[in-house]
Amino acid sequence: MNSFKSISSQVLSILITFFISFAGAVTASGQNFIKITDTNNPIVTDFLSGGYFGTSWIDIDNDRKLDLFVNRKAVYKNLGGGNFTVLETAMGNQLPNLGNSWSDYNNDGFIDCFVVSTGGPYSFLYRNEGGGIMTKINTGEIGDSNYNTGWGCAWADYDNDGNNDLLIVAANAFGVVNHSNRLYHNNGKGSFSRVNMPGLTDTLAPFTVATWTDYDQDGDMDIFIGTGPGGSVSRDYLYRNMLTETGTANIVRLNLSPLSTDLHDGQVWNLIDYDNDTDLDAFITNYSGVPNMLYRNNNGIYERMTSDQAGSIVSDPGNYLTNLWGDFDNDGDLDCFVTRDLNQQCRYYDNNGNGSFTRKDSLAMVLNQGTNFGATAGDYDNNGTLDLFVTGTTASKGLYRNDLNNGNKWINIRCTGGAPVSGMSNKSAIGTKVKVKAVINGIPVWQYREVLAQNSFNSMNMLNVHFGLGNASVIDSLVIIWPRGLREAFTNVQPNAFYDANEGGGIVSGISEGSNIIPGEFRLYQNYPNPFNPTTTIGYELKSNSYVSLSVYNVLGKKVAELVNSKQSGGKYEVEFESGNLSSGIYIYKLSAGNYSESRRMMLIK
Repeated sequence: MNSFKSISSQVLSILITFFISFAGAVTASGQNFIKITDTNNPIVTDFLSGGYFGTSWIDIDNDRKLDLFVNRKAVYKNLGGGNFTVLETAMGNQLPNLGNSWSDYNNDGFIDCFVVSTGGPYSFLYRNEGGGIMTKINTGEIGDSNYNTGWGCAWADYDNDGNNDLLIVAANAFGVVNHSNRLYHNNGKGSFSRVNMPGLTDTLAPFTVATWTDYDQDGDMDIFIGTGPGGSVSRDYLYRNMLTETGTANIVRLNLSPLSTDLHDGQVWNLIDYDNDTDLDAFITNYSGVPNMLYRNNNGIYERMTSDQAGSIVSDPGNYLTNLWGDFDNDGDLDCFVTRDLNQQCRYYDNNGNGSFTRKDSLAMVLNQGTNFGATAGDYDNNGTLDLFVTGTTASKGLYRNDLNNGNKWINIRCTGGAPVSGMSNKSAIGTKVKVKAVINGIPVWQYREVLAQNSFNSMNMLNVHFGLGNASVIDSLVIIWPRGLREAFTNVQPNAFYDANEGGGIVSGISEGSNIIPGEFRLYQNYPNPFNPTTTIGYELKSNSYVSLSVYNVLGKKVAELVNSKQSGGKYEVEFESGNLSSGIYIYKLSAGNYSESRRMMLIK
């Protein structure tokens, strides 16, 4: 904030602040978070109960619109235009689970989910079948729900074989949990094997939330686990992966002061580059007894920041849970949002760009009354800004749309790994590093992001990578480092755009709601709603002018409807299909355009 030298300026500032507060405005640094209150939106009206559960923005049906998952409740399909509907066929009413983590574990192009609970048969892997249908896996060790109790879970490819593995973190003595962590190796054919990793899977502790991250940027995924018992302090469990150093994915406990020697009541670790020097700094939320802690990385040497250096982000008291990082004002640096338990309001810290943060107390999600738990950030309305959903009770939960109006630029990148092709990275691109360089306010600035499947309290942000770019006119350099080592670099990339990055295939313009950008590939989307009665919408994209055929067939292969049979220009299209006199059942719709052909199935229920 600017300092005011004269008394009259101070008085004017106070009056302006009072007026804004009185008027109910929620603008800060150009942000304007609006709490969604439309009672036609099930996200607003659905009943929630219990505590400490998470949430995630994910694209469950590959239609380029972020859907919302809320533990214990539902997947809310994004219909566009700010509208959502409950996806009845996907993980509805799962009872009292806590954590969730999403990854395309079988590399089939559809994102899957694991949910975990501290008690009862509520910890399960759900396989995404497409069409909004999620199948609960009950077989094998991964399907033993009573055995796999825990507090949190997280996916990552810890051995760099192209398949994402799963860690279940077990909060010993919480609920019925009386065992150590579970590490499951993904065998690549839909099955998992439990791995014994000394120090990680044979230790009893109140493990809470796990964050896989390549903290030392050596090309393998390390693991930081908050280990807060909730009321006392101890050392957290931080681990380094020795894969790069030894050729074997041994995970050993880290002994690095002050990160792993300070005492915490740790909940969530995030490794982020808050000072834009391209190395990873660290932040941990503490539940009680000690304040939150921010560690600046000075070329591998970590320094714990004081309030004089960083502001009240490291001194404000509270019972903290989530810490979540994103550039919410698109100015080119990462801001921080945190939740608090026991009816303590959330906190928001704006990054000043000089290593310090200013707490903002007039934003809608901060003014909201009541306890909050998990939170997730993602651009659900495809306008280039990060929106928020925060879990809590029915009264305290909230969907907050970010109506930023400061003119700052941005870029949004969806990364897709090349698996199951041999030698390529996992399909969800978890562990991918993305760096951008742009001139902001006349100064060249590098920014850094990682694609992660757990970076909030029992929650995860969207997998898409988002950068704010301030007043930059162009992105001078865009560098993508894939988990299995491929490095791709691009120059003169235009901002204010969505891009698809495919491993080994470069970047192409993506497409967003209301955009006229030509897609970079042909694509057929899953219909919605699905199941349907009597009408559903089928979307597709054309990367070039093509002769297009779109038809519907029954399961015997007989054509029952022809929806498109004409030449069309490159772009995005949607066609409505009405079932008419067709009977209930499974139908196949097929798109042919040039040399491209793809089919999907849909279900009619009458």
